[in-house]
Amino acid sequence: MKTVFCLAEDREGTEVGLKLVVLGLARHCPGSRVVIFREKSAPGFEEWLGKFPEVRLEARRLEGANSWNCKPQALLALMGSEADTDTQWVWLDSDLLITSDVREVLSGVAPGTLVVTQEPQSAADQGSRIRTEGWGLPVGREHPCTFNSCLVRVTAGHRRLLERWQELLADERYVAASKLGLKEKPVHLWSDQDVLNAVLGSAEFAGLEVRMLRHGLEVLHTGGALAFTLGERMACLFRREPVLLHAIGIKPWVLLRMEHREPGSFAWLRRLLQETSPYVHHARQYRGQLEEPSDWFDYRTPTGMVLNAVAFGHWALRGLPVAVACRVARSLRLM
Repeated sequence: MKTVFCLAEDREGTEVGLKLVVLGLARHCPGSRVVIFREKSAPGFEEWLGKFPEVRLEARRLEGANSWNCKPQALLALMGSEADTDTQWVWLDSDLLITSDVREVLSGVAPGTLVVTQEPQSAADQGSRIRTEGWGLPVGREHPCTFNSCLVRVTAGHRRLLERWQELLADERYVAASKLGLKEKPVHLWSDQDVLNAVLGSAEFAGLEVRMLRHGLEVLHTGGALAFTLGERMACLFRREPVLLHAIGIKPWVLLRMEHREPGSFAWLRRLLQETSPYVHHARQYRGQLEEPSDWFDYRTPTGMVLNAVAFGHWALRGLPVAVACRVARSLRLM
């Protein structure tokens, strides 16, 4: 099948993430079409994209979309009104790094199968049932793991799923909740991916096949102390780096900037986790191609340098001592 990669961003200062996605796709998925929806960009971004003939910038706003609540809108806009049975559309978050050919992971997947990724096992309230019931939808199937939507692969047969997802994102309950802090809203209204989980667990889509890219093996959410568990790390010692590296949480190009100031031990820990993350290590190879100030790559601390050295260059060992220390602290109720 033909593959079209899709991204959308309306948040200020996210061009660096988009550039890293484009560079990864250009290296590992050459010849694939890439469409980026971004109404307003920083000076020079459109000119930079011009170096990649397979990339098209759609400088327009997606109706009904905002922030990260734009995935179904973007995918439906690319699909258009006609059913194209020879194409798969692949949504990618703007904080992903591509380390190998994504198309190989998708090559054996049937057209009718939806592809998403696995949320870290350490995340709270796992599974679809709590989200489906929260929306008042009849439960048709219970998915035990929470799905993460940093990658969503669809075909023409998934149009109704995307439409239903979009409908709930426009629901007044979700719109009202989006103005609240995370701790102030119920789990089924946390984010767009929680809505997707609710829909996938509903009776309407009980028969839909779902392929989940496994955490640690095919996707790695980096930046959190407990996201990549000790067991997952040990299982990955003799495996290649996941095809997707996902910089969840506050972005390294924000957190590690020289002018960024955030006092406190927790802020120090967050910076250390990014300094030792596989995402930052992998991104450094593209520094010369970003064509913008990138002093966040220069952030180094004695602790971080030691931790990176004892990882012996292995992606699964980066940040391991910090993960172990945080796990012990949590078991002792110190965090």
